[in-house]
Amino acid sequence: MARDSNSKNNQFRVVLPVIFTFGASLVFFQGNAHADDANVTANTAVTTTQTSDNQQSSNYQNANVALMTAQAVQTHAAEQTANTDPNKGAVDISAENAQNVANAPAVDTQPNVSTNQISNTQADPENGTASTTVSGTGNINTNGLSARNVQFLESIHQGAVDGWKQFGVLPSLTGAQAIIESGWGQSALTTQGHNLFGIKGSYNGQSVTMPTYEYYGGRYVQINDAFRAYPSNYESIVDHGRFLKENSRYSNLIGQKDYQTVTRLIRQDGYATDPQYTNTLNRVIRQYNLTAWDQEAFNDNINTGHIDNVSVQGNNLKVEGWHATNNYDQSMHHFIILLDGNTKQELYRQEVPGTYRQDVQNAYPNAKISGWGGFSLTVPNSANFAGKAIQVVSRYTKNTNGEPNGGDDLWFDSVNLNTNAGYLDNFNIDAVTNTLNISGWHATDQSAGKDHHFIILYDATKNRELGRYEVNSAIRNDVAKVYNVYNAGKSGFNLQVNISPALIGDNIQVISRYSNAANGEGNYVDYWFAPKTFNANQSYLDKVEISDNQVHVSGWQAADASVKEQNHFVILYDATTHQEIARKQVSNVSRPDVQRAYPNIANAGKSGFDVTFDFNRAAYAGHQLQVISRYSDANNGEGNHTDAWFAPTTVPSNNQGFLDSFVVKNGEVTVTGWQAADQSYNQKNHFVILYDATTHREIARQQVTNLDRPDVQKAYPSIYNSAKSGFKAAFKLDSSLIGHEIQVVSRYSDANNGEGNRTDFWFDTIKLPHNLY
Repeated sequence: MARDSNSKNNQFRVVLPVIFTFGASLVFFQGNAHADDANVTANTAVTTTQTSDNQQSSNYQNANVALMTAQAVQTHAAEQTANTDPNKGAVDISAENAQNVANAPAVDTQPNVSTNQISNTQADPENGTASTTVSGTGNINTNGLSARNVQFLESIHQGAVDGWKQFGVLPSLTGAQAIIESGWGQSALTTQGHNLFGIKGSYNGQSVTMPTYEYYGGRYVQINDAFRAYPSNYESIVDHGRFLKENSRYSNLIGQKDYQTVTRLIRQDGYATDPQYTNTLNRVIRQYNLTAWDQEAFNDNINTGHIDNVSVQGNNLKVEGWHATNNYDQSMHHFIILLDGNTKQELYRQEVPGTYRQDVQNAYPNAKISGWGGFSLTVPNSANFAGKAIQVVSRYTKNTNGEPNGGDDLWFDSVNLNTNAGYLDNFNIDAVTNTLNISGWHATDQSAGKDHHFIILYDATKNRELGRYEVNSAIRNDVAKVYNVYNAGKSGFNLQVNISPALIGDNIQVISRYSNAANGEGNYVDYWFAPKTFNANQSYLDKVEISDNQVHVSGWQAADASVKEQNHFVILYDATTHQEIARKQVSNVSRPDVQRAYPNIANAGKSGFDVTFDFNRAAYAGHQLQVISRYSDANNGEGNHTDAWFAPTTVPSNNQGFLDSFVVKNGEVTVTGWQAADQSYNQKNHFVILYDATTHREIARQQVTNLDRPDVQKAYPSIYNSAKSGFKAAFKLDSSLIGHEIQVVSRYSDANNGEGNRTDFWFDTIKLPHNLY
C-alpha cells in the first residue's frame, strides 16, 4: 500500500451521539425533598396516560439517522391560518391541522426514519490503500467451498496481492492466516469490525471493544479491550502486511518468495505459540493452492492505483488519487474521465498535470510512472453530478484529445454522490418560552438546485402533517469540516413552535426538506429524523399533614400531557378499601425549582399544588391514604387523564386502654376498665373477652355497652371515643381454671360476633387464686 508520512487523511468518519428520551414514570417515594437545580429526584410511582384508545407510548430518539428517498413518503402542504413565518418568531400549528390530527385514527405502521448514507467513500491516503486490477479468487482451488467462503476469499484476494507489492509479505501466507484466524471471516471480531487478525488498538480512530484474555499474576483473566475496526476486509489485510513490515522481529520474512520458508519463520519469530502453526499454514496453502496468488504478485506488469477522494467541496467536485503503470512513456498525456457509473455516459474529461506522490514512488519504484502518477482535479459542480454514481477512469494515452492510443486505462469503482446526512441538535420543549425548540442540520448533495428549505412537523402516529415552515439555512462550519457534501457549510436550521395539544402524546417527527418549489412540493429530498413522544411525567409529594378533621397535601406534577389535559385534580384515595375519598380541582402553583430541574417538561414552571381536604381521621384510622395528582381533559377529572400516584401514607390511629379492676368472688370474676380507640368509629361492637393464657384458649366473651369516662376524655381528648370508652363485665369461673394465667381483652369489631375487622387491647395477665369463693 502506498504511504506518505506527510499526506493528510481525507477520510472523515463521524460517530454521532445517540439520544434516548423516555417518558417518565410515576412516583412511590415520599419525604422532605424539593426540586433542585443540580439534583432532583422525582418520586413518581406508576404514571399512566389513559387515552381514548388506551395506548401508552414511550419514546426512543436515535440521533444517528439519515436518508429516505423523496418517493418513500410524501407530505402535502396544508392551509395555515396562524403564524408560519419563522422570521416573525415562534410559529403555530394551525387549528385546522390540529383538529384533523386529533380526529384521525392511529395507524399501526413503523415510522419512516432516514439512515445516514455517506456513500462517497473516500480513500485513506495516510495508509495509501491501493486498488489493483485483480478480481475474483484468481487461480486458487475453490472446489467444495461454500458460496460464503468463496466470497470471503474474493474479499481478501486484492489485499493479499497488494501486501506483497507494498510490504513484501507473501500473499499465500496472508491468505492462510486470514482463513485460520478469522474462521473464514465468521469470527465475532471479523463480523463486527472486519478485523481478521485480532490486531489491538484503533484504525483511523475506529475500534471495537471485545472480551479477551490476558495473563496477569500467574493466571488468565478476562478483560474488555479495544481492537482495530476496519471499513472492509481489504483494509484489514493490508494493515496486516504493514504490521509485519513495521515490526523488526519479522524482518527476516519480508521479501521471501518460498511459502514454506515464510511459514517456518513467522512461527519462529513468535507470531504464534502453537507448535503446529507452521504445519497448519502449509496445509491450508496447499489445499487451496494459495501460491497462485504469489505468482500474481510476482508479475511485474503493474497497472494499479487508488481514488483518495471523490467529494463535493463547496460548489466544486474534487477528485484525487494516483495511477501507476509500466505501460507508459514520456510522450503520453494523462486524462481523468468522469462517467455516469450506471449508464457509463461520459460526463467530463480533462488532461491533468502530474502531482508528485512520494508514497506511491516508494511502493512502486520499478513502475515507469508512479510518483508522478498522482492527480488532483477540481470540477465546477452542477446538478449533473448530484445524486449520481460517478466512475473515475484514469488514462495514459498519446492522443491529445484523451482517446485511447497506447498506455493503460484504470477504471475505478463508482462513487455515489448521494450523501444525505442529518442530525437533530435539539428537539425539546422549553418550559420557559412554552415552545418546542428544534435545531439541527441536513447536508445533502441532492440539495443542488433546490433552494427552498422546509422543516415539516409530522405526526407519525396518525400519519398526518402538522405544519411546514420555510427556514433560512444557517452556517454550519462544523458540518463542513466533517462532510464533503454540497451544502454542508450552510445546512443548519432553527425553529420554534408554540406548544400545541397536537404535539403531545403522539410520535412527532421532524422532516427536513430541500425543494425546488415554493410550497415544498415539486422535486425534493427529505431527511426523516427519528420520532419523539412528548409524554414526560415527573412529580413529587412534598407534604402530607393529617389532623383530626383535615388533610393538607402539597407537591408538584410536571407533565407534558397537561398541555391538552388542562384540568388539574388532586385526589384522596383509600388504598386499604380501594375507594376514592375525595377530589378537588386545583389551580397550579408556581414552582421555579421544578422548572430549573425539568426545563423540558411543558408545565414545569407552574406544576405545584397545595390543597386541604375536610377529613375524618377516625373514619380512616390505620388505613393507607394515597394522594393522586391528575391532569384530565374532562371537567370532572375523568376522560383522558395522566396520573401521578404517590406512595401511601398510613393514617395515624390511637388505641389506649386500662384495666381498673379484676375481682374474683363467689365463683365469678368482674372486670372494669376502658379502651379508647380511633378505629371504634367503624368498629362499633365492643366486646370484653376472658382468655386463658396458660392453655391459649378463649374462655368467654361478652358484648358490652360503653360507659362514660370523662377522666379518659380529659387524658386523651384526640381519641375518637375516649369520652365513652368504659366497660364492665362479669364471667363465671370453673374450678379447672384455678392457678391459670388469665388475660382480659377489650375488642372493637365491625362484626356482631366480635370477629371481622377488629382492634384489640390486651391487658396484663393475672393468676387466679386457689379460692374462687
